[in-house]
Amino acid sequence: MIGPYRVVRELARGGMGVVYLAERADGQFEQRVALKLMKRGMDSEEIHQRFLAERQILAQLTHPHIARLLDGGVSNEGQPYFAIEYVDGTAITAHCEARQLGVEQRLRLFLDVCDAVRYAHQNLVVHRDLKPSNILVTADGQAKLLDFGIAKLLRQETGETGLTQTGLRVMTPEYAAPEQVLGEPVTTATDVYALGAVLYELLTGRRAHHLQSRTPTEVERVICEVEPEAPSAVTTGALRKRLRGDLDTIALTALKKEPERRYPTVEQLASDVARFLGGLPVTARPDTWRRSNFSLSPRCSEPGRKPGIEQPRASVMPQAWT
Repeated sequence: MIGPYRVVRELARGGMGVVYLAERADGQFEQRVALKLMKRGMDSEEIHQRFLAERQILAQLTHPHIARLLDGGVSNEGQPYFAIEYVDGTAITAHCEARQLGVEQRLRLFLDVCDAVRYAHQNLVVHRDLKPSNILVTADGQAKLLDFGIAKLLRQETGETGLTQTGLRVMTPEYAAPEQVLGEPVTTATDVYALGAVLYELLTGRRAHHLQSRTPTEVERVICEVEPEAPSAVTTGALRKRLRGDLDTIALTALKKEPERRYPTVEQLASDVARFLGGLPVTARPDTWRRSNFSLSPRCSEPGRKPGIEQPRASVMPQAWT
């Protein structure tokens, strides 16, 4: 028992907490929830504050494509918990593959995700960990965004708190933006980049980035210096023809290394996807030259770096992969 809930089984385990399928057991009413409980031993003040921050962020988000907060409290052992809507679904990529969805169907699901992220941004919340496993789709095709465990409130005026403040960057490397890897300021453009990585995988069945290992050096090299191939270049046949052109441009614009070169907002990314579905020209334009054609120092490809100006690299900090 955790508060008024009886644990049925474990659903997931992360850095700070364990998520259980649980059911209401106090006789008041019947309800199944996903219950997140802070792990034993993770009781430092910083971890505790981050856990409570996630609960507070969820409390202010009410959107049909975001799993909603239902309840919260403290267990008999003193561990904080919160209960959210239980989503009986699969990761968005697995859902699309299992049902062999076409490009248009995948894009319409992606637009639902964009709408959820746009709503979070309107409420000054940056998710920072958008990836297929945090986007579940139910059997009837409803997409739900989960896990705001490392989300950031943009109105925080004292900078990063918790894990980031202590020098531990929490991220999923395959979907992390260059500014996350380098420890630079995170904005809504960071979520635009992650959405671009999710879109790339939805369209091609492959990740935009291929890491030989998850060492900090390799992650920094690939994410900050290696340009992803166009989606059409990693596919064949009719799919290659379908992706070539506007869909290549949309995905690669969202995946620009420099935040200022991406779509300014999630709404504008979604608008271009909708324009493609409607048979209209998209607003993004493909690059007319490739940065790799120039023999510049690799650090020139980092956000905020100027060609020809040597600047010290950000120090490599401990990483926590999710």
